[in-house]
Amino acid sequence: MKKSTWLLLALAGWSGVFAQENKAQKMKTAFQSEAFQLTGYGQVIYKVDEQTNSIDIARAFLTAKGKLGAENRFGYLLSYDFAGSKLHELYGEWTPSKGLNARFGQFKIPFTLENPISSSRIETINGARSVSAMSGGTGDVSADEKGSKSGRDAGFQLSGFLFPRPNFSLLEYAAGLFNGAGMNTQDVDNRKDFIASLYLQPVKSLRLGTSVYAGRLNNDIRNRMAFSAEYQDKKWYSRAEYIAAKDGNRQRNGHYGLLVWKIIPDKWEALGKYEYYTPDKSITNNNINDYTLGVNYYFAYLCRLQLNYIYSEDRLHGDNKAVMAQMQLFF
Repeated sequence: MKKSTWLLLALAGWSGVFAQENKAQKMKTAFQSEAFQLTGYGQVIYKVDEQTNSIDIARAFLTAKGKLGAENRFGYLLSYDFAGSKLHELYGEWTPSKGLNARFGQFKIPFTLENPISSSRIETINGARSVSAMSGGTGDVSADEKGSKSGRDAGFQLSGFLFPRPNFSLLEYAAGLFNGAGMNTQDVDNRKDFIASLYLQPVKSLRLGTSVYAGRLNNDIRNRMAFSAEYQDKKWYSRAEYIAAKDGNRQRNGHYGLLVWKIIPDKWEALGKYEYYTPDKSITNNNINDYTLGVNYYFAYLCRLQLNYIYSEDRLHGDNKAVMAQMQLFF
C-alpha cells in the first residue's frame, strides 16, 4: 500500500476521533450551561431489623436548573423523584444581590437547619425524626393522610445573606408565606402559613439561630419554634436543634445532636447521633429515643456508601434495632 494511502487512512481515523470528542463536548455543553444544568442522584437502601429485611429504591431524583437573563439574576429549578413518582420542587427566583432572593413556587420550607438540606447531603441515612415530624415530613399532621410532604410546600419566600465578611456573612434570613398543606396539594383554606428563620454567624465555623412556623390546618392552630446551632471545621462537624410544636390541643417536642468526625476529609467519616421525640405530651410514656452510629465512605463527588446502626427506645410501640446500608450515586 502506498504511503499516501496510509496517510489518508490515518487522517481519516484521527478526524473520526476528533469528531467523537467534539460530539461529546457538545453534549456536555448542552447539559451543563448557565441556562440549563441537568443533575441527578439515586439512593438504594438495604435495611434489616426485627420486622424488615428489604432492599428498596429510596430516591431517584432528576433535577434541571439554570440562570436566565444577561446578568443571571433570574433562575429556575425543577426536581422530580422517579422512585416516588412525585414532583418535589418547581420554582422560579430573582436574585438582584446576595442580600435578596425572591422565590416563588414549591420548595423546602425554611424551618430548622436540617430541613432545607438536600437528602443527598444529610450525614445519616435517616434524617432527624423530630425535624421530619414537625416540618411536613413523615409523622407530621399534614402528612398523616397522604404520606410524607418531604418538608416542602408551595409559597413565596424572601431570603438573603447580610453583612458580608471574608468567606461568610454575619446574618442569614428567610421569610415566606406558604399554603400549609404540603407539596402537590392545594390550599385547604383561605389563609397562608408564615415561616421564617434567622441565623447569626459570628465566626466562620459557628452558626446560631431560630426559626418559627405560624399557621393553621383544618381550623386548628399549628405553631412551631426551633432553636439551632451548627459548628464545623476541617476535622469536625456538629449540629443540634430543639423543636416544639402545638397542633390544636396536641403538643409535641424533640431535639437531636449530631457529631461527625472527618477522618479523611471528603473520603471517610464516622458519626454519632442522639434523638429525642415526644409525639404527644398528653400521653404518658410516649417518647422515643434514637441512637445512631455510622460510617460514610465517599468514592466520588456526592457518591457514597453509608452504614448505620440504629437503636430505638419506643416507650409506646417497643424497642427496635436496625442495620441500614445505603448506596448513593450522583451525576
